[in-house]
Amino acid sequence: MTRDLEGKRAFVTGSSAGIGEAIAHRLAANGAIVAVHGRNLQRTHAVAEAVRAAGGKAHAIVGSLSCEADAHEVADAAEQMLGGVDILVNNAGGESAGGGHAPWFDVAPDEWLATYESNVVSMVILIRRFAPAMRERGWGRLIQLSSTSVDRPLTVIPDYSAAKAAIRTLTKSVAHSMAHTGVTANSVSPGPVVTPNVRKWILDTAEQQGWGGDWTRVELHAARQLFPNWSGRLGYPEDIAHAVAFLASSAADYINAIDIRIDGGRL
Repeated sequence: MTRDLEGKRAFVTGSSAGIGEAIAHRLAANGAIVAVHGRNLQRTHAVAEAVRAAGGKAHAIVGSLSCEADAHEVADAAEQMLGGVDILVNNAGGESAGGGHAPWFDVAPDEWLATYESNVVSMVILIRRFAPAMRERGWGRLIQLSSTSVDRPLTVIPDYSAAKAAIRTLTKSVAHSMAHTGVTANSVSPGPVVTPNVRKWILDTAEQQGWGGDWTRVELHAARQLFPNWSGRLGYPEDIAHAVAFLASSAADYINAIDIRIDGGRL
């Protein structure tokens, strides 16, 4: 374990579960003081407590980012608890229309707008809030979570894929805006990741296909038939967390305005 983030203050949005939770744990293990954020009080505090139980430093922030007033309230809490933010990980994002299953022509314009606001505008608000202070201090990290659905858009979740594409663009433009300040901006695009819901779906599929109940065997089938990729295994939240922790570290000082695709070579 490396402690290359010792004393850095990290705010990870949407970190009460899944990829965000793994990122919070990884940054804390690397020495950062982490603000864990979520909308569910019990889950958010449970993650913060788990980080502390593992030897890390963490605070819990509960609140929505769905509108500007709420986002600023959450930002106020992060500022107060951490005393400032050195590393902003914009992980939170709303679901697309229809729970991720709506065909292109079933997504109404107002649903496109809602998806854009929850996935993009919330990030813009927080970047505008914390980036100026990073610039003044001469060091900072702005890390946004995008998606490989940008590279392989489907006939469903068109609003989500478009919003995730905007995240990559805003990341590059803010990197340009923060040039020569010591602040970098990068994005990370996960492919399919085994979250609890995805794992359940894979196991249900395995039962239907007769792959057996052993996860090691099931994963081999899933990595070939459900999510084919060159690495021969599935992706996990920790895979994304390692990349985010690297981008947050001083080892990534010369990495700026890029998107890292993490999908085992699926694309």
